[in-house]
Amino acid sequence: MPPAAARIKVRVQARDGKILGPAATVRQPLLTVRNVVTGEVLINDAPINQSSSGTVVPASQFSNNVSRNAIVVQPPTINSPSYPSPGPYWLETPSDQGELIVSLAITEPALLEFRATAYSPDPVFASATMWVMPYMQLLDDPGLVLTIAGLYATVKASEVNRNVSISANITMMCGCPITVQPSQTLPQDTEPFWPSNEFDVTAQLRASGGQQVIAFPLTSTSTSTFTGTSKVPPGTYDVWVVAVQAQESNVGFARTTLKVM
Repeated sequence: MPPAAARIKVRVQARDGKILGPAATVRQPLLTVRNVVTGEVLINDAPINQSSSGTVVPASQFSNNVSRNAIVVQPPTINSPSYPSPGPYWLETPSDQGELIVSLAITEPALLEFRATAYSPDPVFASATMWVMPYMQLLDDPGLVLTIAGLYATVKASEVNRNVSISANITMMCGCPITVQPSQTLPQDTEPFWPSNEFDVTAQLRASGGQQVIAFPLTSTSTSTFTGTSKVPPGTYDVWVVAVQAQESNVGFARTTLKVM
């Protein structure tokens, strides 16, 4: 007897990062499955298991269960035993974790959209569309991997005597840390695959509806933290933080407001 439904394993992975797993900043991703032709929603916002985010392994350790979305380490600014060699690394997917196996009760070939919702902390999305046949069993690792682009970003702003201080927390979408470069050593148990020299983080203080802009760079001062200060005139400012990992086309954005007396 054939199985009662088509079943497909789905995972959500950050671009240049790991599976959206148990990191403290990462909300549980959701999956929706929709029939593109009929518009019928077969699964709506089903939670995806996030108990593990997988393991980064060297390129030489390719295996059948690694994600085909490689993690690429850019050359660091200094030579240090704390940092891995530049180049590609694979993400080894965890067995029976960090996934969702969907059961689809279809009776004829269906063109389906698989859409994941993640949070940066605002909702962001990734999707793939493919044909699914009745009774199809696509359960091999790594599964259907949906890649979430972007960076997770939050910001705090404060002011003393018109000196504005900006502190931004920037991580990969999986919650993986961005580490300070140059640095000879890293905090214990910190993954080293995302050195800060890959990222350009800036602050923009925008007054008068954006007609007046004060922009300055933020510097990596500790793991996943970028800070900077600037003297500004009195006013009410819309504070933007923009983080860019240009080699991966990853962008993070956060905003707040600040009144300077």
